[in-house]
Amino acid sequence: MIVKDEEESLAAVLEDARSFCDELVVADTGSSDRTREVAADAGARVIEVPWTDDFAAARNASLEACTGDWVVWLDADDRVQPAAQQAFRTILDGLRGDGGAELDAIMTPYHYAFDARGQCSFTVVRERVFRRDQRLRWQGAVHEVVDIVGLRLREEPEAVVEHRRTDAQAARDTGRNLRILNNLYEAGDRSPRTLFYLANELRENGRLEQAVQAYDEALGQDRPDWERYYALTAQAQCLDALGREEEALASAFRAVRLEPARPEAWMAAGRIHYSRERWVAAVPFFSAASAARSRPFNGFVQDADYRWAPWDFLSVCLGNSGRHQEAVQAALRALEGGNPGADRVRGNIDWFVSELSR
Repeated sequence: MIVKDEEESLAAVLEDARSFCDELVVADTGSSDRTREVAADAGARVIEVPWTDDFAAARNASLEACTGDWVVWLDADDRVQPAAQQAFRTILDGLRGDGGAELDAIMTPYHYAFDARGQCSFTVVRERVFRRDQRLRWQGAVHEVVDIVGLRLREEPEAVVEHRRTDAQAARDTGRNLRILNNLYEAGDRSPRTLFYLANELRENGRLEQAVQAYDEALGQDRPDWERYYALTAQAQCLDALGREEEALASAFRAVRLEPARPEAWMAAGRIHYSRERWVAAVPFFSAASAARSRPFNGFVQDADYRWAPWDFLSVCLGNSGRHQEAVQAALRALEGGNPGADRVRGNIDWFVSELSR
């Protein structure tokens, strides 16, 4: 892992990792707190890496310091729960000797964000375990990845890593990624990857007009389907927030055509009608989202859209369309899957039932 000023969380994740890793390597990029001491006390080998606004460069330096045949990467604000620790132990034991001869990397879920009830709300499927091989190196100054194109892969859904960044940690890094990506863009970097992540950072920082343009640039280049799908869905949300409804629907429909078995783009289209209280028009989109359950092998996943969210929105639209019996049934489905708005949904059910008895 690479770290900087992470003394508050580092010991916990190193304790998690110790349960399934033979060695712990921590690359410090310039801490001014006790990060290096905490890492050493946990039994990690600490190396110092100059920070150059390039996450891939720092990760590759940490990778060079590893000695094992297989590498697991983590961040200082990650946690690995006991069940997932056991999953990693099983995976790594299986890779010993000839067990990993037919593999280059293992894909696992990264639970990246959580809702008010502690349920995962955003998952990124990542290359978490990979062979220590000169061909496999980190790429990308921000949101760095190991290029898995053409690799022999296997997915292990039980080996979950949780991203548990605190508000204080997030505040400390505010604007950093956008600054790095903007600098790359201003220096002439128009690579699809830089454009995609620049658009995401612009959207997250509320710079929606610029985000729309960056998504257009990224979509004009050859990219993996999962990336195009996310870009189109995110662009639809930006355009909707800007009041550009027809363009928003067009982006959402492009995403639907690309991956019709996934729910996120159906949800984006439905929300455009929902926000304008066009209940009847929204119903088919949320119905389609409720039936779409195909999760990608890699890429970004809006977890609520695979659980309760389509049913929740659908129940409201059905109720406001006078279809109260169907609304009750949809609302009952919306109570499944850890819906953080369960109390509101129960209130909606009471209203639907009262309308049925009139």
